[in-house]
Amino acid sequence: MSPTAPLDLENAGQPTPVELEALRRVFNWIDSDKDGKLSLQEISNALTSLGHKMPKVSVFTQEIEVIIWELDEDLDQHISWDEFLVMYQRSINDPTGLEPRSFFNLVQFLMYDTNFSGEISVEQTLQILFVRFGRELLDQEIQAIFGEEEKGPGGQEKRITLSEYLERVQGRLNKQRYGGCVSCCFGVQLKSMSTVVISSMTAVDI
Repeated sequence: MSPTAPLDLENAGQPTPVELEALRRVFNWIDSDKDGKLSLQEISNALTSLGHKMPKVSVFTQEIEVIIWELDEDLDQHISWDEFLVMYQRSINDPTGLEPRSFFNLVQFLMYDTNFSGEISVEQTLQILFVRFGRELLDQEIQAIFGEEEKGPGGQEKRITLSEYLERVQGRLNKQRYGGCVSCCFGVQLKSMSTVVISSMTAVDI
């Protein structure tokens, strides 16, 4: 259940056919039991298979529980295809940066990572970035993901892991949200938005 203000999805920008094809591929890959919805265990397995490590299992589980809570409109503790699509549409049409992005960031990475290897290259991102941002912003978006150098030290194509990608996009998002505060807000380390949500929920319970 997303706590953010409602978005007029009917009049908002729609995912392109290229994006929809990539989204379906990602959803089907995470949905390992093929029941048409994503569970906590399936999301956990996906992250683990991509090499993304969390410091503690309990923190890892909390992260995913919050992801599901943010998106689960029918309260069945799963993410359906429709909820998955709404998540993506809300995120790409959010100019404020306040829409929950933890799961969107993972899905976005997987849209680039066509073979689910846990790494992406500049070339792999080009199609999705071009259809969403156009030629004018393409270079800017590539630089935001990979940095100024698109080649590795040996001249090979630069590749980044899921963990590196999440760190970079979260840092960029924190700048957008908090006016340059990249690493912290109200004393909470912002590795992901879920940390903030958990803290907020705890404060309310108290």
